[in-house]
Amino acid sequence: MAETLIPLALPPGLVRRGTIYASKGRWYDSSLIRFEGNVVRPIGGWSLARTAAGGDIQALGFPRGSHTWRKNDATAWVAVGTMGTPSKLYAYSSSTATLTDITPAGLVNGAADGSLVTGTGRWDLDPWDVSPWGGSVAAGTIMDAATWSLDSFGEILVACSTTDGKLYSSTPTAQATQVTNAPVGNRAVCVTPERFVVALGAGSDPRLAQWASRETLTTWAAAPGNTAGQLTIASGGRLMVGHASTRETLLFTDMDLWALRFIGGNLVYGLVQVGDHCGLIGPNAAAVVGGTAYWMGNGQFFLYDGGTVRPLPCDVRDYVFSDLRREQKAKICAVTNAAYGEITWYYPSASQNGTENDRYVTVNYREGWWVIGRLARAAGNDADVFNSPLLWSTDGHLYSHETGNDRSGAESFIESGPLEIGDGDRVALVSSMLPDEAVSGQVLVTFKTAFEPNGTETTSSAYQLASKTDVRVSGRQVRVRFGEPAGSGVLLDGSHLLDGSWTMNGAGPGNDYRVGTFRLGVIPQGRR
Repeated sequence: MAETLIPLALPPGLVRRGTIYASKGRWYDSSLIRFEGNVVRPIGGWSLARTAAGGDIQALGFPRGSHTWRKNDATAWVAVGTMGTPSKLYAYSSSTATLTDITPAGLVNGAADGSLVTGTGRWDLDPWDVSPWGGSVAAGTIMDAATWSLDSFGEILVACSTTDGKLYSSTPTAQATQVTNAPVGNRAVCVTPERFVVALGAGSDPRLAQWASRETLTTWAAAPGNTAGQLTIASGGRLMVGHASTRETLLFTDMDLWALRFIGGNLVYGLVQVGDHCGLIGPNAAAVVGGTAYWMGNGQFFLYDGGTVRPLPCDVRDYVFSDLRREQKAKICAVTNAAYGEITWYYPSASQNGTENDRYVTVNYREGWWVIGRLARAAGNDADVFNSPLLWSTDGHLYSHETGNDRSGAESFIESGPLEIGDGDRVALVSSMLPDEAVSGQVLVTFKTAFEPNGTETTSSAYQLASKTDVRVSGRQVRVRFGEPAGSGVLLDGSHLLDGSWTMNGAGPGNDYRVGTFRLGVIPQGRR
């Protein structure tokens, strides 16, 4: 019987809903890839930031928050706060290629890891892992890892650590110091578009937002002649973080979302609840891009574009939340990549049983598709200040991303869900494949076949295609995997790295391949 050429024209994005068979006719697994239309390509590589002397830039401790901004002299800066022993605050400028330790004197070391409180509830434990918050903790409560909140007030860096709840500022070439007259026991700090510095959870009140008088850092007591003030959210939520948007400042709690809106006059601000049952899963798990907020909640993703909060449809939601190590949820970080219309959440996975972020999930907010992958990153920022996105690895190294194709030996790949003939009752013999690549031979093709949804899969040898290539695999279900060949910085051994990536044990950069519509030469067989 003559073969029939069947195009492998799958829609962009992954579908992962519990079983492999549920991803029939879609993409099922991936790492380090993105889509351009229906074409698959790898994400860009990354390179280590270096000191002027050529050494690595590395922050001590575990990164738990980062922020980029420009000083008045137009120099670009990035700050990172770390937790663990030691806990630190650093500032780095590419103009000097120097990482400066600006840790405030007497800073208390914060918990590097979250933990699950078991047994009888106690009154002397704090669900936020911040001593000023206090309160009862029931059995099974998560004690969050400590985190940093960072923002910029003009050229001044402002910071808040959950270990002591104090507000700090730095120029940022000098050691950070406590802000005079500012409340203590705070959860986070943010700066509004109207240039007010706002303390969240101010004075150990988990629902209080307090701001200094406009254009000041030190005038916090409301009085005639100034614009200092405060407002309390009217719900059971506890303030976690604030993000300035184009229209308002968004205040995220563990239960809902509030908008702090400038109204002027004696009141200065109004506070409006814009969404409920949409709480933020961790303090760094939200991002604002183009005036729209995106965040990870407890079991769902959400967006808010100025109207009402609504769920963000996610075809890999079951996979992500079933694999999330929830006691480490405070470590989740959201990083935007506006050049490609992407937001990526890095998170710690239960499947790898580590404590740091080792997996990620990405949404393309322009086109609506989702992908997953393996990469260990703890904090990061988009390329709006620096020329490329800057991300901090879980061991404190600073990387410049989307630079070249060197992905540190980590494999870029994509794998389909099952492909069938008709209703899947006939065996398909795949006899050939016709490639559709930008450059011939840049990917390896592997087939995985099975005869029923729960049957054992058989994996073929790998094929490197230059033209129409003869293959011979058969099954009622056929899945196809595209990966990088040996000699591209990878070797097909499937071993797992401690940083959460998958190595293929090679040297040199990977490929900048393109996978279009490959065609399978299929000969239908019988129904047995």
